[in-house]
This record gives sequence, C-alpha cells and structure tokens, in this order.
Amino acid sequence: MLAAATFGCGRPFNVKTQPALPPANYAAKATADGIAVEAQAITDEDFLYDTFDANLISAGVLPVRVMLTNSGGETVDCKNARFEIETQSRRFKTVGARKAFKRLISYYGISVYTKSGYNESLEAFASYALDVGKPLAGAQSRQGLVFFLVPAEAARQAGLTLVVGKLNSKQSDAGVALKLN
Repeated sequence: MLAAATFGCGRPFNVKTQPALPPANYAAKATADGIAVEAQAITDEDFLYDTFDANLISAGVLPVRVMLTNSGGETVDCKNARFEIETQSRRFKTVGARKAFKRLISYYGISVYTKSGYNESLEAFASYALDVGKPLAGAQSRQGLVFFLVPAEAARQAGLTLVVGKLNSKQSDAGVALKLN
C-alpha cells in the first residue's frame, strides 16, 4: 500500500515548462544606473494554477515578473540586486525559488513524493526565476520571476510597489520603485 502511494505521488507538482509564460504586459517601468527595470505582479490565480499546478497566491507566494535591460555597452554585475515588495504597511524581501517551492509543499501539506520527483518539480519551478547571478551584457535583456513570501490578503490588495536596489555593483545604490497595481 505504501509503495503504491509513493509511486502514485512521485512529483509534488506538475510544473509546466518555461515557454508556458504568455507575452509580458509590463505595467511598471523605471531606469537606474543604466539598467531598465520592467515589472508585473502575476496575480491571475487561474494562470498560476495552470502553470505551477498550485495556487501560489493562496499559499502566500507572490511571483513578480521582472525584465532587466542593460542599455549601456558595458557588462554589469547584478548579483547584489535587491528586490522588495512594499504594501501599505509592510515590506517583504525576495526569497529564492527553493524557499518559495518549500512554502508550496508546506501549504498543500504534501509529504509523500519521490526524491527524483521532488527534484524534477523543484527544477521546473526554479527555471522560472530571474537569474541575477550571471553578468548582464550591454544591450542585453533578461527576464524571469522574483518570488516573495507575502500573506495572500496583501498580495490581492491594491498598492503593491516593487522596490529594486543595487542593480549594478560598480555604481551607486540608487534604486527604483515601481507601482505594480
């Protein structure tokens, strides 16, 4: 009986492949230190469920789609970039894809899965994350999701602001604030 449950629940989530994201509709745009930042909070719970096989908002995970564009000719290092969500009363720092994924596992109470199934789901989930670890070459753009652990009621309310700082490790700590809704 246990073997059937283990094999039947191999993957905690059936996360869709990366190309499943629709064309971006960035509502917020700003520039700092020669890097353009465009952002969009993804709050369509049906889309999130279809893509991630989970309701991220209900689980307390707010994904924000971010595009960084280096408008200069010199490569910039964005590894120290800081992302925060500001609501009317609180600020929330970004979390890595692994931590966001663990929040989903905890929220849904999933405890039976195979190790390989878990790793496959985690890898598919993490493929959506914005990669700030690699330098951004001149005239290059990169996009992905930035995850925040935010209470569901805060993610659903109006007045969300994305605050981005330290976009370029060689220059100032000038940041930008983008109104998401």
